[in-house]
Amino acid sequence: MRDLKFNYKKFREITAGLLSNKSLTINTISLFIIYGFNFLVSLLVLPHLIKSYGISKWGEVVFLQLILNYLIWIIDWSFNQYSSKFVSINSNNFKELKNVFRETWTAQFILTISSITICFFLLLFWGKGSLFWPFCLILIGNLLQPYWFLNGLEKIYESALLQLFHKSFFALLTISFINNSSQVNTYFLFYGFSFCITGIFYQLRLSNKYKQLVGLISFRKGLRTIKKSSSLFLSSILGSLINSSLPLLIGSLLGPNNLGIYNIAERIKGISVQLSHPLSHSIFPKMTKEYYKSKHKGNKLLKYFLYLFLSITIVSFIFLNVYIKEVVSYFTNEDILKIISILRILLFSFVINVIEEIMVNQYMIPNGMYKEINKLRISIVTTIILTGFPFIYFFGIEGAAYSNLISESVGLIYVLSKYNRTKKQPCKQEIF
Repeated sequence: MRDLKFNYKKFREITAGLLSNKSLTINTISLFIIYGFNFLVSLLVLPHLIKSYGISKWGEVVFLQLILNYLIWIIDWSFNQYSSKFVSINSNNFKELKNVFRETWTAQFILTISSITICFFLLLFWGKGSLFWPFCLILIGNLLQPYWFLNGLEKIYESALLQLFHKSFFALLTISFINNSSQVNTYFLFYGFSFCITGIFYQLRLSNKYKQLVGLISFRKGLRTIKKSSSLFLSSILGSLINSSLPLLIGSLLGPNNLGIYNIAERIKGISVQLSHPLSHSIFPKMTKEYYKSKHKGNKLLKYFLYLFLSITIVSFIFLNVYIKEVVSYFTNEDILKIISILRILLFSFVINVIEEIMVNQYMIPNGMYKEINKLRISIVTTIILTGFPFIYFFGIEGAAYSNLISESVGLIYVLSKYNRTKKQPCKQEIF
């Protein structure tokens, strides 16, 4: 009983301390509102697209989106974690902040040129040359939006507002012009146009408030930044393999119709995971600073956030299971029972995935544990490869869902054991 009272007192102290942090409070509340609207936009657009294209053609869109995501991951590299971390640490040091911004943005410029070149040859090889210009618009629009910078300055709500504008504008185009007779190219053309418009607004925002920071620097320094952050980039590539390997296996072995079914269940799971993002994104700069100052205080704050996130996740898990038929029916009227069976399995992965993301983003990255993150990703990818093909071959798309659950469980065991072994070790001090 005494321990319970003591823990409750500590909980109140931490909560009071967080509420007194103005930037954290503003970011979190703003993001919950913005992400709420974002969530509603997703609920509006996704069912419209699936019903307009049909599951088979939607499977084709999903496959092309996977390829596009790989190209965007190349441009983003690991800067959303690596550079954002140093922006947070050096937020009051203008000279170092300018150095971080220009070196990182130059690195992104180099990577954008590389991605456009890869894009050209890939689409030419697949006979999808008509998608080159829409893909170019998307890649250039991504370069114009260095979200890692505002996120590191704890201006996350500004980035979220711009992303919401992009999604809303894209939703308006989609609902107004995409119908049963629309081609796949139209989807990517609208996506690219809205992405570029958002990029222009982002640049106007940077020029207005951070004019002296914005600019490029020598390619040599940009390449150096790419090299320094390559360990985290490898982690992001492995992360993308985790997200895309099962859909690629399903598309190859079972065809676009089954890929469409799996993707709908995975999208619903993904939307559920996003419920934790407002708070998760808001606390990253703070966790970085706390661990930079004191490992002990950082660990205390981490435990508090873990309890908080776990509570939110369990409530979401119960709600989705109770109303699962209504949720799936909202997105599509086809193959509802199949989608429900996949989603019930993926919801367990959803709970594990939230805990795993918190440990990676709020503990391992602030502590510079990049090699350990790569080992985590490799263990998950290896598990998917070992289980994915046989499970899909023998059990179909349900086998893919079980493969996802097993791999996420392996990742959770790894990250928790790594925390127990390193929680008392001093935080690694890094220089950009």
